[in-house]
Amino acid sequence: MNNTININFLRDLILSQLHNEEINSVPEDVNIDDLCRLASLHQMEYILLAPLLKLDIDNAKKESISARLSRDTFIDLGQRQQIKNITTTFESYGLDYLLMKGSILKEVYPKSVMRQMGDIDLMIYDTTMNRSRELFKFMGYNLEHSVKIHDVYKKEPFWIVEAHWSLFDKNVDKNIYDYYQERRATLKEGTKATYELSIEDFYVYMIAHMAKHFYENGCGIRNLVDIYVYLEHYKNQLNYDKLVAELEKCGLSTFEYQSRRLAYDWLEKKELDEMELSLFYFMLDCGVYGKGENGFWSQFAKQANADESIDKVITGKWYLFPPISYMKEFYPKVAKYPILLPWYWLVRGVRGLTHKERRRRRVELTKIDQTEAKTIVDLYKNMGLDFTRTEE
Repeated sequence: MNNTININFLRDLILSQLHNEEINSVPEDVNIDDLCRLASLHQMEYILLAPLLKLDIDNAKKESISARLSRDTFIDLGQRQQIKNITTTFESYGLDYLLMKGSILKEVYPKSVMRQMGDIDLMIYDTTMNRSRELFKFMGYNLEHSVKIHDVYKKEPFWIVEAHWSLFDKNVDKNIYDYYQERRATLKEGTKATYELSIEDFYVYMIAHMAKHFYENGCGIRNLVDIYVYLEHYKNQLNYDKLVAELEKCGLSTFEYQSRRLAYDWLEKKELDEMELSLFYFMLDCGVYGKGENGFWSQFAKQANADESIDKVITGKWYLFPPISYMKEFYPKVAKYPILLPWYWLVRGVRGLTHKERRRRRVELTKIDQTEAKTIVDLYKNMGLDFTRTEE
């Protein structure tokens, strides 16, 4: 994990945007090129790089940063216009929908461009998705493919929409999947098709979505800023008793507490303890999309003898012959018929050899040293995510 980044300067850059706090200079240990790469990796270019234009840095770097920020501003304006077009069309045709994720979070930041997003996410209340597909085609979008719980649409030059038919993936956690089978959104006053979540329910969903990514691949530090900005924006309106109760129902209480604690301690300039530092550097290393091998560690951390088996992972032995407690999570028939375990070891092995991403993941797992692996395993244990898939 990358622990060479000046995290105090990262915080100062963000606070200069959120609260207009002044920055006088760039610390000597900060490399502007590295900072630009990190900002891009976390989709935080505007909030991290805009303050640099006021500081004494190389003019060529200023020009490069200025060009990137102009592009981000153009994309932000375009995305907001696309959101307006889509929501107006759905409202006009009476197709029930709910805006999700970044489309909502943009509106609680001081400037919408500070909260970048790669695509526009909506929940579509259309059991067949046929009407929504027709309307997206009408608006000039092409259906690229359907994956897991959403359709992916693209429109030139670079607009991407994910139209969801479920708020949570049953192959991540049964408890949260069941929780979102109830339509928790309510019809917005004065509309016929526009649904919205309460401020408490949106926060719970924001945490659930973050937890999903953290569990599957890891997630980046933009999530920490989202938590801080959202809670500060609504701090005088939130029903905290409801928030606590709903997070408990979803099994997210510990994860939310640790994430919120880090967000506030970091952005309020408090000293971070060992757990917080481990979590921060892990998230910093993940970037916005995480890393596939982290999904292995999240599952591995649930095993009773995980600490003793780390060396087997690094040598590759555990990855080839994981215990039944691990295998039954991915192969439900193993839980019902344990005698099939050797067969599914073979199935897993063949898939691992023939799938490019799985081969890469296996190699990456053998590169990590035991100390770092132990840190990641402990981290997943401490975050309290005991997800279990829905049985098919």
